[in-house]
Amino acid sequence: MSIKFTKGIDKDNILLLCKWSNERGAIFQEQWMGSEVSFPLTYEKIEKLDNKFSIFNEEEFIGMIQEVKIEKDNIHIGRFVLNHIKTGAGLGTKALKEFIDFIFKDENIRSISLTVFDFNKSARRVYDKLGFEIYEVIETQKLKYIMKKFR
Repeated sequence: MSIKFTKGIDKDNILLLCKWSNERGAIFQEQWMGSEVSFPLTYEKIEKLDNKFSIFNEEEFIGMIQEVKIEKDNIHIGRFVLNHIKTGAGLGTKALKEFIDFIFKDENIRSISLTVFDFNKSARRVYDKLGFEIYEVIETQKLKYIMKKFR
């Protein structure tokens, strides 16, 4: 298993993301894209996102992650998704760990944050395992947490 990232996502891989997400439905899409991006997912919706990265295992495209918001010493990440056929084998944990290491190469970054729905138990397990802690609870229709990891 050799995880690598490239900035941006090419057209064919964007179309794969749309296929993976749309096959799983609106709730799945909200889980990884948030509620700001309407279902179904389209090429144009992904194309206009800034600071997105392709995730590869060896040479195979397996997903994406985005630096959603860059503040002075914190980067909020999100829109992290892997091909659902590839989940359960530790790829998500390895990919996120390597992305964290990549972000923390910048000495000015002191923390990384992300948002996760309470019902997304598998993602929560990964985030807990990698040292993220609940920083803020957001009580809306669907309970969610902002989790943070400090250097």
